[in-house]
Amino acid sequence: MRRIRLLLPLLLLAGCSAPTHSAGSYPQNPVISDAQGHPRDSTTFYFPADSFRIPIDSADPTPPHSLRFASRNLYAFQAPVLANYYRGTDTYRFLWLRAFHRPVLLTLARQANGLTLRTQFLNKPAGLPRMVDILYIPPDASAAQVRKLKAQFRHWQAAPALQRELAEANRPPTPVGAEETTRSLSQEQWQHFEQLLLKSEFRQLTSREDLSVMDGADWLLEAHLADGYHLVYRHSPNKQDGFRKACEYLLDLSSARSEERY
Repeated sequence: MRRIRLLLPLLLLAGCSAPTHSAGSYPQNPVISDAQGHPRDSTTFYFPADSFRIPIDSADPTPPHSLRFASRNLYAFQAPVLANYYRGTDTYRFLWLRAFHRPVLLTLARQANGLTLRTQFLNKPAGLPRMVDILYIPPDASAAQVRKLKAQFRHWQAAPALQRELAEANRPPTPVGAEETTRSLSQEQWQHFEQLLLKSEFRQLTSREDLSVMDGADWLLEAHLADGYHLVYRHSPNKQDGFRKACEYLLDLSSARSEERY
């Protein structure tokens, strides 16, 4: 009987010290990232299989352009993959990709020492087509005209101003470290944000909608929580949309609050 009485407190202690998060709700695929979320390489797709119905580690180009574009920008931000392993910190991440303005990334996290909201910018979008010179020769051009056009094209290509312009356009995007900020938030602000998500039925929203548009803005919010991961992507949601209101609340709290919204 004495042994049983000694073992019982030990069992209770072990139960109290067990992890509270459900790691099993995440794929935990080492092909995608390590347990800290570091992506395999620049081609890593950041989102789960059900966001477009193909295996998460597939190299097939089937993923929609919008989510592949988002992945490239998250990689340029040097951001971790949130859909693969639970990293031990409840996190909401908002990626804002606008057609005519620089990318913005907001990360709301429940740290051991409190709640923080991090704001980051890229100097330009990632994943844009590479700029190259193209010589157009009309099909009815004479041999003399072709020679003249080629000579003009070579002269134009050699211009230092053009070379600088092309080099700048093709330079990889980088985070704007001088404008990055991290601020503390209160428990009330965290709760208000989650109430906005609840009101928008965020967990019930489909991950994405099929749209074929070029202008506007991509609004992408990830929830990385102990009980699982959820992604919602929308293109230029209506101002009255509950999902947009939740994202705009984070923008209002961030140093990107003055950025143009659309």
